Amino acid sequence: MTSTAVVTEDSATIIAEDRHFQWGAVIAGAAAAVATGSLLALLGSGVGLAFASPTARTASAFVTAGAIYFFACQAFGYTVGGYLVGRLIGPETETSAEEEFRAAAHGFVMWALATGIGVLLAGSSVMGLAAARPEQAQPSAYWQDVLFRPAPNTPQVLSDKAEAGRILAADAVKNGGDDDDNARLADLVSRDAGLPAQAANDRVAQVKARMRQDADAARKAAASLALWTAFALLFGLILSIAAAIAARWMDDKVSFGFAPRR
Repeated sequence: MTSTAVVTEDSATIIAEDRHFQWGAVIAGAAAAVATGSLLALLGSGVGLAFASPTARTASAFVTAGAIYFFACQAFGYTVGGYLVGRLIGPETETSAEEEFRAAAHGFVMWALATGIGVLLAGSSVMGLAAARPEQAQPSAYWQDVLFRPAPNTPQVLSDKAEAGRILAADAVKNGGDDDDNARLADLVSRDAGLPAQAANDRVAQVKARMRQDADAARKAAASLALWTAFALLFGLILSIAAAIAARWMDDKVSFGFAPRR
């Protein structure tokens, strides 16, 4: 943005001639926010995994502490980015309200850009982990093994396991399946595992109940993760805008003049 200095006997006033959105400052702030938040998150993850030994009893507290730390990392990163943007976007424009609006707008766009970069990085990490461990893509494979124990993995048993996996996947979509599917699963288990019909039916019911429990736990964990992420991003947006405006206020403490600034 170019500006003109109008000098009077008592003061000097900066009058804006045109306004340009300063993408350079926004990109610099977004890069600083992502780098700061990522560095703190990685540091905390390394220290936490090195010294903590979560068990089934302490897993919930460990996850909660990790979520709080992630919240703090995001908040600090966005604060750094917003402050940097506020200091880089230039001198005061026409009025204080106008200056605060420009600072808030730059802080908001910086937050949006940093959030987009963070989502891309997180998505790439998740895809990399899924590709490195493809067995995680089929959680029903474990339950197939449970159903058919102690049957050996003969070609016939493997074929029946594959059919059972398809039935379990369809039942998960249908939230429980139907009687025909349950009867077919019980027949396969009874034949391959050598169990009586009633025992095979009981095993099928137990496996399906445990699968539902795991699905409910995964759903609750995903909901908690989504809520924590949303709160962290919302708080980060507030801090980005507030830090950008506060940086402009700090910059305004340096009065305009012809003497060199120190």
